[in-house]
Amino acid sequence: MKLDWPTISESAFEGLPPLKLPTDFRLPALPQSVMAFTALADDPNSTPRELAEPIQQDSALTIELLRQVNSVAVGLQHQVGSVNQAIAILGLRRTKMLVLTSALRSASSMMTSRLINATRFQEENRLRAAFAREAALVLGGDPEVAYMAGLLQDFLLPLLTKTYEAGYVEAMKVRREFVEAEKELIGWDHASIAAKVMQDWGFPEELVCAVRWHHDAEHVVSHPTLRRSSVSAAFAAGSLPESLGQTSRGFEMLLRLQEEEPAFCFLDIAAKLDDESSTDAANPGQASNLADQLEQLAKAHLDDCRLHEIERVRQIGSYTLQEQLGHGAMGVVYRATHDMLHRQAAVKLLQASKINPSSLARFESEVQLTSQLSSPHTVAVYDYGVTPTGIFYYAMEYVEGLTLANLVERHGPLPAARVIHLLRQACASLAEAHSKGLIHRDVKPENLMICRRGGIDDTLKVLDFGLAHMISANPERDGVPAGLSGSPLYMSPESILSPGSVDVRSDLYSLAAVGFYLLTGQPVFNGKKLADILQQHAYTAPPRPADVLQQKVDQDLGEIVLRCLAKEPQARLQTASALANCLQVCNASGKWNQKHAAEWWAMTATAASG
Repeated sequence: MKLDWPTISESAFEGLPPLKLPTDFRLPALPQSVMAFTALADDPNSTPRELAEPIQQDSALTIELLRQVNSVAVGLQHQVGSVNQAIAILGLRRTKMLVLTSALRSASSMMTSRLINATRFQEENRLRAAFAREAALVLGGDPEVAYMAGLLQDFLLPLLTKTYEAGYVEAMKVRREFVEAEKELIGWDHASIAAKVMQDWGFPEELVCAVRWHHDAEHVVSHPTLRRSSVSAAFAAGSLPESLGQTSRGFEMLLRLQEEEPAFCFLDIAAKLDDESSTDAANPGQASNLADQLEQLAKAHLDDCRLHEIERVRQIGSYTLQEQLGHGAMGVVYRATHDMLHRQAAVKLLQASKINPSSLARFESEVQLTSQLSSPHTVAVYDYGVTPTGIFYYAMEYVEGLTLANLVERHGPLPAARVIHLLRQACASLAEAHSKGLIHRDVKPENLMICRRGGIDDTLKVLDFGLAHMISANPERDGVPAGLSGSPLYMSPESILSPGSVDVRSDLYSLAAVGFYLLTGQPVFNGKKLADILQQHAYTAPPRPADVLQQKVDQDLGEIVLRCLAKEPQARLQTASALANCLQVCNASGKWNQKHAAEWWAMTATAASG
């Protein structure tokens, strides 16, 4: 069905308040060359040579136009080398749209923002444009209009994010929807402002509408006529994942459109574009992985649905769930009660989207081994299984206490005697695990807890044995190699440089890094980027704890920590038992005893109750 775009576009800006921008804010203006071209285009007596002349006088516009004309979106069999050729081959309507698009892109290419990586932004624009074109072939509408809408829908973001940087930073920090934040900041969102500029320039009404509503799910999905037009194709492209994180619900919007229009399968389109980009000679090394990203989002969405259902029924296996204790990279932890034994437990639900399928068999084997560990310093595993909806879970001993991260955050660096007391208990847990072939792989303050157990204060418990390998390897990002397991602040050099060669000595490096943190209140290495931290762990000599703390630290303990932070595994102490023995003969060993521990816990409990 042919749509009445002039009538539809009349409603595009209804209900919006007057647009008020800062006095120094300058929207892109229509170039004189384009104004001259459009005037000639409206004159039926204009010749192709006359039409080409104003474009040829603008070299930047000519270059951009020919680049657009020769892009895969236009689908020409041969390269076009002149504006005259472009007009003759494309016809006046298509040429006019390409001229306007080229002029707008040329004008907006001068806009820069600290929040936007220009190269990545352009790559994402091209990918969205290609996706919109393919979506239009399925949903209906003009594929070229959809392509241009995908290309132009975010062209104002560099200018807006530069002008309103603080507001955008806050929106990105709390993962707030961009359009909602923009309405508070500006009164209009970037889609509406972009569409208004395009309307003023004389773009086709269909293209203006496609840009105007590319983030408006309700308007597009609820109207069957718009759902089968280039507007819905642009909307689908605007819902794709991208670096700015404009919408946290983009994948849900794609699902909603697919439910309404079953012929539209976004994963098929993504796979096709990935195949095309991998063989694109014009852009070597720029292969997209859109299908992988969408598949991960699909798994995460399914996880969320399953977790919501579990939260609704509050039951998993033989356990009734109580309150949520925490939410981490691997999943969610609940306090629970066994239905028959009435024993408290901590039940961890593992997100399928974060699990590497090839490691599940190994994970099951490691859980079975972990359940056999008897050290009083290892959290006991009670049960493991899979729910009918496919959520992996395991139940373990419930520990009420503080992680070592909490301990240092609240109370600052610890005295050497207490550090030795805690590290020796961790060594006891690791020694038994290592003897059974289990490597922890993620020793860090968050995985070490202190509690009051069996009348003994300051008992340390080690959590989460052997689970780090379950986490799916992420593609290389921001200089961080793929396939790493563990926490960057506490990772050994070999786990960074050669993850497959990790052995028990890697756990000792991580435990020494924890010891450094307990003594100084700071990690061994810090940095603004993960890649910087990993680089330091791999190649930079660690500082002395006394230098970081800027006060005297027991020399023998400091030397043990630095020895186990050696880059080469063979230069460290070789076993957890050897480390425990060295700690035992330190000058401060035994100076933190049950009397000190009981006093500390009593004082902490009194402070908490007060």
